[in-house]
Amino acid sequence: MEIRAVSFDLGHTLAFPRYSWSQNILADVGIGVSRGDLEETESKLRPWFDDLVLAEGVSDELWQRYYIRFFAEMGAPAEAIDGLLRASHHKHAEGVGLWTEPAPGAGEVLETLSGSDLQVVCVSNNDGRLPAMVEYLGWSDYFDLLVDSGAIGFSKPDPRIFLYALEQLGRKPAELVHVGDYYSVDVVGARRAGAVGVLYDPLGSYGSVDCTVIAELNEVFDLVNGN
Repeated sequence: MEIRAVSFDLGHTLAFPRYSWSQNILADVGIGVSRGDLEETESKLRPWFDDLVLAEGVSDELWQRYYIRFFAEMGAPAEAIDGLLRASHHKHAEGVGLWTEPAPGAGEVLETLSGSDLQVVCVSNNDGRLPAMVEYLGWSDYFDLLVDSGAIGFSKPDPRIFLYALEQLGRKPAELVHVGDYYSVDVVGARRAGAVGVLYDPLGSYGSVDCTVIAELNEVFDLVNGN
């Protein structure tokens, strides 16, 4: 069936966090790290987190465990981690949050897709601020639909978040391709809804996986054009 709609995750797909904020709070406890150090650690933890999601599902408690391990991997002593978690949470709660750095080529890809016959969607596990984040990034005009798990009550990989998007778009599942950075959340969730799941993996975090993998967002054009 022909692809008629393209969906993207937001965090770590269309937009990245301001890594300088993580660098600053780690520096406050005497740990100096580069952006590359942060990205490498995130990459390292993806398969571990995927296993947890597939076993337990997504929850706030699971993300808490993720960040405890993340800060430990960055070299933070055990007694400093609670403070780092509080500082990180406080910073993310400000304004539109941490996800304010566009991924390479994201704006150009969205602009091109929005000028095509395809419907363009963002399906994000978020806290109700997705429209504000997209507006901050200057992308509001590029999307036909924004689906925020905090607003509708279903989080990826629950297929209902994708089925909701499909209902709003008036599309069949096989007409949608969804691109995201977590296999367990984005690919599995899309597949459970009958859509096509594509893994965005610019750092090569994953080894062999049973889905299409792209390293650059502009590779989505080949997917929708059937190449």
